[in-house]
This record gives sequence, C-alpha cells and structure tokens, in this order.
Amino acid sequence: MSARPELSKPPLVSVLLPVFNGESLIRGAIDSILAQTFRDFELIVVDDGSTDGTAAVLSEYRDPRVILLRHERNRGLIAALNTGLAVARGDYVARHDADDLSVPERLQLQSDFLNANEDVSVVSSAWFFEPEPERRPH
Repeated sequence: MSARPELSKPPLVSVLLPVFNGESLIRGAIDSILAQTFRDFELIVVDDGSTDGTAAVLSEYRDPRVILLRHERNRGLIAALNTGLAVARGDYVARHDADDLSVPERLQLQSDFLNANEDVSVVSSAWFFEPEPERRPH
C-alpha cells in the first residue's frame, strides 16, 4: 500500500508513525494526531510488514494528510523511520509510535516552541498512563 497525496505546499510538520502488528492500538495513535489543534502537518504511517490486521485498519483512513507506506516484510524500526523520512516534506519531524496518544495541543505547542527558539533542535514530551494517568519527566 502506498498513497501520497499531491499537496500544494509542504507542511510545517511531518509526523512519522512506524507500526508493526499494531492492529489493537494504531487507530488511537492515528486519531490522536488527526485531532490536533495544529493542522499544518502530514502523517506518514509506515506499516513495517505487519501480519495482523494493521493494514486493514490503515486502509480505513481517507484523510489527505495521511500517507500510507508499507514494507512487504518486517525490516525493523530504523528502516521504517528511514522510509518515512525519505518522503517527509515538513520543516520539522515529529515521532509518534503506534502505542502513543498525543494531546490535541502537542504539535501546536512543539512547533510554536521551535519557531520561537531557533537554537533548539529537539523537543520531547511524555505522559504515562500506567497504572494511573500521571505526568512525569521522561
């Protein structure tokens, strides 16, 4: 599967989401990115040779910001990330795993911070939900 919409201008942010056998979690991960308050992004999902129902879940998405790529066999996380980076067009790259959920303001807050702080190259955030939702340093 490979879908790449032709967009008029590159987005500010390319979100890379590698997945391998993530059928039970991938919908939440994708939906949390599509629900961002910040809208100037592309979501590049790389199915790294999943053998479960991941491909079927991914085929349900019709949002033009979602780019679906697939490895025919599992090649590992680094290969999946490199596949996504090869098509990424954003000024910034955001990582998002198949078991991640992003708060709706994540991309807005992170891109605003990077825009205001040109000497900063990397930002990160983490919330942990086990056993109770809690915010702590990652």
